[in-house]
Amino acid sequence: MKILKWFLSLIVILIVAFVIFYFWSSGRTSSQTLFLIHETHENPTKLDSTFTIMTYNVGYLSGMTNNQATKSDKNFFTNNLHTLEQHLSDTLPDILCFQEIDYDSKRSYHINLHDTLTQLFYPWSVKAINWDNKYVPFPYWPPRVHFGKVLSGQSIMSMWELQEPMREVLEQVASNPFYYNAYYLDRLLVSTVVKHPVQDFLLLNLHTEAFDTLTRNKQLTFVYERIKAEKTRQPLIIAGDFNATSESGEPGLQLFLQDSTLGCIAFHPNEPNYYTFSSENPEERIDYIFYTKKDFEEISGRVMTEYGEISDHLPVMGKLKFRNQINKI
Repeated sequence: MKILKWFLSLIVILIVAFVIFYFWSSGRTSSQTLFLIHETHENPTKLDSTFTIMTYNVGYLSGMTNNQATKSDKNFFTNNLHTLEQHLSDTLPDILCFQEIDYDSKRSYHINLHDTLTQLFYPWSVKAINWDNKYVPFPYWPPRVHFGKVLSGQSIMSMWELQEPMREVLEQVASNPFYYNAYYLDRLLVSTVVKHPVQDFLLLNLHTEAFDTLTRNKQLTFVYERIKAEKTRQPLIIAGDFNATSESGEPGLQLFLQDSTLGCIAFHPNEPNYYTFSSENPEERIDYIFYTKKDFEEISGRVMTEYGEISDHLPVMGKLKFRNQINKI
């Protein structure tokens, strides 16, 4: 009888401990999830009708160790940061969309990449948090790498004023148990209005589901329907990590590729340096920048292979020109 009571007491203690750990480890550390930031430093404002834009899944500066149990030392991250800063200094885009950018995470030694880059280069930015946990059990082994704050998300940085930021959480993987989703990042569509001196336009930064094809296609279909009406009303650009290749024929991505009103920067499947993943051995194109053809003309565009293995992705950058130069100044 004593053994049974002892055993039941142990079970109750373990259940209580698990519940306490679950709520502690899955709880958010930040009270906000969306920030519009204006730096006080002055940057020269371009007034002409051409501008450059880049999308980059920066993989929290982890190179090819992203999604692996490998823990690199701090020098690895600081070297990647300095390399990124140098590349941006050489070919600074007017607008930059980041995915997988860390704001304050143990895994990247609490290097706040957003603040570092905006203080150096960009007067306006939007920061949208999609991962805020004290414990992240991915990858599953070894457990010692699971502990430590992760604060990460998607950022938009701009030389021009940004307004009306919005953070939309996309559908989660329905087959995942609730406790899995509690520790998993939110997939986001982040949008803002760019107050360009020629004409305002809507800019969207997308990061879709990577591992579940059904959910990814639901997300891409939702996003396409979300922008279908918008792109007829105003100039629109959508950039990001779509996590789908054109070769796969996935219906969600095909909605974008087969829309004759949309252009896609540097989309030349038969040319060299077309792929963006992985940076070590590029063999898939999963990062895109789409724009409304009635509003913009593509002057040039390419995959930025010189960025190397700072991330497991390579960035895409292009130069666009307004077709209708309705100068507001």
